[in-house]
Amino acid sequence: MEQTLSGLTTDTESSANKKLLLVGPKPPPIGGSPLTVQAMLEQLVFYPTVEVTLINTSPMLDVRKKMTGFNIEKVRRSLSILPRFITEIPRCDATLVFANDLFAITLVPILLLVARIFHKPFFLKPVGAGLDLFIRARKKIFQKYLLSVLNATNGILVQTHMLKSDLRKMGVTNTHYLPGCRPLSTLTSAHHEERTDLRIIFLGHITRLKGPLILLEALKLMPQICEQQVTCDFYGPIHDEVRDEFLKGLELTPNAHYCGVAEAGTGPQLISSYDALVLPTYYDTEGHPGVIIEAMHAGVPVISTQVRTFPELITNGVNGFLVPQMDSSALAEAICLFAEDPAWRKRMGVANHLKGLEFRADAVVEQMLRIIFSDAVILREQR
Repeated sequence: MEQTLSGLTTDTESSANKKLLLVGPKPPPIGGSPLTVQAMLEQLVFYPTVEVTLINTSPMLDVRKKMTGFNIEKVRRSLSILPRFITEIPRCDATLVFANDLFAITLVPILLLVARIFHKPFFLKPVGAGLDLFIRARKKIFQKYLLSVLNATNGILVQTHMLKSDLRKMGVTNTHYLPGCRPLSTLTSAHHEERTDLRIIFLGHITRLKGPLILLEALKLMPQICEQQVTCDFYGPIHDEVRDEFLKGLELTPNAHYCGVAEAGTGPQLISSYDALVLPTYYDTEGHPGVIIEAMHAGVPVISTQVRTFPELITNGVNGFLVPQMDSSALAEAICLFAEDPAWRKRMGVANHLKGLEFRADAVVEQMLRIIFSDAVILREQR
């Protein structure tokens, strides 16, 4: 599906409209990169002289089913993207491609070749922060091939400082830091000073690597280590690979409740009604999870894990806690600290809101346009 939107303004010396071909996923399914693409499209309408054409790469699959490796659906998507890309690229001034996993990284060289044939700038935006890990896991000859492809692009827009640094160490010097983003919410956490209990939320895909089972184990420990009552509500699609264990864990954990799938776009509002967001992920390719950014915008502190890139988001003891991965005892202790000191928790929420200003979608999109259209002066329309 292709969509055309309005977007970039240049100065009087650069009167020609700019045309951007964006290749990436839109919701559904609800998840990190689709919501990032959606947030960017919503901001691009404030730049009236940039015309954006979207090639939607969303798989349109049941997200509860695990999709790994090569399969017919991925081949079909590849075959559908390429002809549309060939049709649209001659009419555009530049292209930006969101890429994830082996499917995307193997399609990128073909798209890059097409862009080169038509002499169009080509920018790549890796999804998550695991591109360096992906490259290192390959054989030497394939590593050289992938690095040569990355260096042939006009720019790699990475969402973490760590990935930018690691790629530069590999010899990929055309990297730019472009953080994850969400639309800035004016909501702030509703701090219920009169309450003595702690209400926490898990919001995201309920899959093993996101740590919901670890959180359930931590919740079972709360009556033993914490005087205050702690309850947790889980929101998100339950993936098949963890369904039985998760539902059984819920039955054994009276202070945990499953509340279904949150409506798209309601993340900050939902999070703002809780005292803390808990994301005990041990998914090492995490970049800047949108749910953490939404918690920042809502002024709610975060308890998460020592994933390699998360210190870029959470300063331990300042705007949240980072605990060791897969350690339910350490997670329970951090939750208990939040429960026992509401004033400290409130200060952390304020600090998290200030940190979240770095990840405003309007600021990130402006930065993105300056990178892609470096010869133009970017003016945002005031509304």
